[in-house]
Amino acid sequence: MKICIDPGHGMSNRQPGIFDPGATHMENGFRFHESAMALRYALAVKDALRARQIDVFMTRDDEQDHAPVVRRAAMARAAGCDAFISIHLNDAESDAAHGTEVLYRDDEALARRMQQVLVQATGLRDRGIKQRNDLAVLKFDGPAVLLELGFIANDNDRAALLSPQIRSAVADGIAALVAQQVRQMEMA
Repeated sequence: MKICIDPGHGMSNRQPGIFDPGATHMENGFRFHESAMALRYALAVKDALRARQIDVFMTRDDEQDHAPVVRRAAMARAAGCDAFISIHLNDAESDAAHGTEVLYRDDEALARRMQQVLVQATGLRDRGIKQRNDLAVLKFDGPAVLLELGFIANDNDRAALLSPQIRSAVADGIAALVAQQVRQMEMA
């Protein structure tokens, strides 16, 4: 089994040659970028999956990789991926918005299990799962989820998501869930 890990946003995401940081938040003179935080989580998930001998394809490995959002699902298909996990941070008008949620197109059971992993690993509010048919990255032909790890502008969510221990717990939880799926497929 081969898993596509998609760190949201980045270079050429929406416009060729233009860097898209995704959601941003300024706090104490420091600007937090969704693209950078998502990338750190994606790289941790990649390492956790590879430690379990699961093949991984990354839509981008750094902030310079050109990865147009409309091509990411096709990139994953061309790489022979069986499932697609896109990693993001949420944003809202109100800094009080908080919690984690998983978006999905078809595979509600996978979304529900992934949401349980995120809530357990982060300790953040459970915002549930939401079906979305309009997102480019969820147009992957196979199981696909978009993880909204938490809200970048919420102080509690952001502090939790900046923790290396929580990042490790999220990566290990996702990898364990994927490994369990692989074992079930092999037994079927």
